[in-house]
Amino acid sequence: MKIKLIIDKRYEEPQVHICNNEMTQEVKFLYKTIDSTLNQGIKAYQDDSIVMLANPDIIHIYTQDSKVYVTAVHGTYRLQQRLYELEQQLDKTLFIRISNSEIVNIKKIKRMDTSLTGTIRMYLEGEKEAYVSRRYVSKIKKALGI
Repeated sequence: MKIKLIIDKRYEEPQVHICNNEMTQEVKFLYKTIDSTLNQGIKAYQDDSIVMLANPDIIHIYTQDSKVYVTAVHGTYRLQQRLYELEQQLDKTLFIRISNSEIVNIKKIKRMDTSLTGTIRMYLEGEKEAYVSRRYVSKIKKALGI
């Protein structure tokens, strides 16, 4: 097996290519390993059932009344982890903390309103709104290249 790492400014995001002349157990294993690592999800709760949410389905994670919730494409769920634990666990290229009580999925931001003094209003998928606290504005601008 050959492994090649290419660093080139033409690529805006990381890409992984698995090339072989046939589908083998090794190829399947590599694909599943990479896919599960990149798209690992979080365990959420709804009533008495446990739901595994894939990272791309998560819109935002927030705290309300000392509890942590996640809004995903298919609904809102309760989490047992704390926000700081989730911040460490989630992919930092996909998720960003915007306040002491909220983390958003960068890919789910539809548009941003910077006309408010000292803050940014984010419009997320699912008709959700989120506000960046003053403390995080410069971090958000840097991360998003604004």
